[in-house]
Amino acid sequence: MTHDDLYELFLPHAQVTLKRMFGGTSVYLDGRILAIEVDGVVYLKVDQETQARFEEEGLKPFTYEAKGKTMTMRYYQTPDEAYEDPDAFRPWFRLALEASARAPLPKKKAKR
Repeated sequence: MTHDDLYELFLPHAQVTLKRMFGGTSVYLDGRILAIEVDGVVYLKVDQETQARFEEEGLKPFTYEAKGKTMTMRYYQTPDEAYEDPDAFRPWFRLALEASARAPLPKKKAKR
């Protein structure tokens, strides 16, 4: 998925900011992370209130290997049909937006 594709996915719903990160891209809205893209897959932010909805659909969390262990982050796959249809993406976007809004804002880096 290109930067343009990722931007276009979110554009009908919000003006997002994209930032490159280790092996992928992070998606921000108003300074809060909303999603990550890794290897062409968009993972939306979840929390305790929204995670079950993603699991009900059989969607998988983002995982990675570190020091021989599988680490799981609080981001879940976007359903396949949501990539092509803004109306299908909307409810998943809203769940990610809600989870993002409940998360604490990232701490600002101290200036030297």
